[in-house]
Amino acid sequence: MILKIYISVLLLFISCVSYTQSYRAKPENFFGLQFKPLIPFGIVGDKPFDLKIDNFESTVKPIMGYSYGGIVRVGLTELLALETGINYTKRNFRAEYTVADSNVTAVDEIGYVSFDIPVNFLVYIKLGQEFYMNVSGGASVNFNPSNVRSLVNPKSQYLFVFEGLRYSFFDFHANANVGFEYRTRKNGTFYLGISGRIPFKPIIQIATAYQFDTHKVVSKGDIDGATFAFNLKYFFHNNKTKKALNLKEDL
Repeated sequence: MILKIYISVLLLFISCVSYTQSYRAKPENFFGLQFKPLIPFGIVGDKPFDLKIDNFESTVKPIMGYSYGGIVRVGLTELLALETGINYTKRNFRAEYTVADSNVTAVDEIGYVSFDIPVNFLVYIKLGQEFYMNVSGGASVNFNPSNVRSLVNPKSQYLFVFEGLRYSFFDFHANANVGFEYRTRKNGTFYLGISGRIPFKPIIQIATAYQFDTHKVVSKGDIDGATFAFNLKYFFHNNKTKKALNLKEDL
């Protein structure tokens, strides 16, 4: 319900802005690419946590992941825009296992893949002729194609298992971004910033297990799925802009 209200207010505001600008020159639209290294930064992203039952202890830590995809920027006014696109995202985690009374340890790394479509409202702050700062916020819908499962020592008497089970095929995140961009006259736009994504509810239920012969111990927990990232974008030069520049140069 809160998400529907949030999106409705955002769309209403965008519609109002677009209507007030209808008699002005149409702002430019751009297509680009983005790449985001996902940084294990606990203040915004997921934090390491421990699962313990009997003598079996598991520590699950987020490690470096990444996200990349295409992005479309739709101009609303000279200083307002809407951004959307589609991204492939891979979150990576390290699981460390310890069985205290057997002095047995193991380490495993697991990747969890999702696809997201963000919709962000963007505000520019002009810092110079070619330099801009921008701040944006919005929401994204995410598709989780599959669960994950990994085994350590599958042929040994000491077996460790990690399972990640999605709560649903689709979930929703709130997005926040801030960054700086440099707009060249002929070579496109370069952007560097930081991004945070916080889900409205946990996205993955995890289970870690230890098995020795017929003895088996299982512990469970949740991964929220929040991420903190550096954000690198490149927007291709708009053909309209190129034509305008050529026309000015001819004159």
